[in-house]
Amino acid sequence: MARFALRAGFTLAATALALALLEVGLRLVGFSYELAATRVEFGWPDPPSIEARYRSDPDLFWVPKDYAQKLERLASQRPQLVFLGDSCTEFGFYPEFFLERVRQAHPDLEIVGEELGTGGWSSYQGVRQMERDVVALRPRAVTVYFGWNDHWIGFGVRDDEINALRRSPLQRVGAERVAQLVFQARLGLRARLQRDPPRRVPPDDFRSNLAEIARLARSRDIVPVLVTAPTSHEWGREPKYLERRWLRDLSRLVPLHQEYVQIVREVAAEEDAVLCDLAERFEALPRPDLRHRYFQTDGMHLRPDGDAKLAEFLYECFQAEPALHDIWNAQVRSAASKDHAPIGR
Repeated sequence: MARFALRAGFTLAATALALALLEVGLRLVGFSYELAATRVEFGWPDPPSIEARYRSDPDLFWVPKDYAQKLERLASQRPQLVFLGDSCTEFGFYPEFFLERVRQAHPDLEIVGEELGTGGWSSYQGVRQMERDVVALRPRAVTVYFGWNDHWIGFGVRDDEINALRRSPLQRVGAERVAQLVFQARLGLRARLQRDPPRRVPPDDFRSNLAEIARLARSRDIVPVLVTAPTSHEWGREPKYLERRWLRDLSRLVPLHQEYVQIVREVAAEEDAVLCDLAERFEALPRPDLRHRYFQTDGMHLRPDGDAKLAEFLYECFQAEPALHDIWNAQVRSAASKDHAPIGR
């Protein structure tokens, strides 16, 4: 028994020493394989802009540098509305256009809303953001605008696998670079064995992520508003640059996005969430306007006129849905009750 324990201890010590030497060697040669904010590209901004704008986050991968300040400010209020999403939300003007419409309709009310979208995010980050940060703010409603980054292939790794790398036992014992080397080797082997790399968030995971966001919202009396992502993409006119890394076959672009848009519709029906089908509303607009007036050349991000149109459609959605329209009416009733409350002693 003592001999076995001695042998096991020697093996353990030798393994630890080998790991330590390998870790030191990898650091000396400058090896690093981090799937961090500086390695994610999604159109604009470019990687240097990403590095300047974001900081690392243990759960969400990366967040804007002013993210903590936004949460702290909102925690002192109860916002009526929070906008969740990716770069279409973070860099879009539709949240402020929408809130301006609401303020014009209710000039006597204090309307509090905030966009918490982050460029490059998928619904994977959306679930964790909702659970960790948003439910504590207790907004009356959240808009959920994901889909683009979910169906890209990124670096050929799923978003949940990135988190697996961060949770690697090798990381916890200080062998960070060894963990990255193992992860990179595993991805390389899979790339040779598989014909097509995986999407960042496969369809079934996209469906379950949206459903979880809706359930988390309803559990805290927050109205979930699922938004379909509009586009100007059409058959035969797909942006060529997308084929370089975002997908392998340009002819798959339109049906691929339609697949994820349809999932949003189905989840909204299944989870009793509000659906704002902006993809359908934009699709009904004249094609030349979509290409030249409303969308940037990537067919995903909106020009200012497009953001104004999206805000218009979103406002109409809120007006047509009693659960959403009542957000402002409830504040009107609350303000009225305070005005007529008896003076305390």
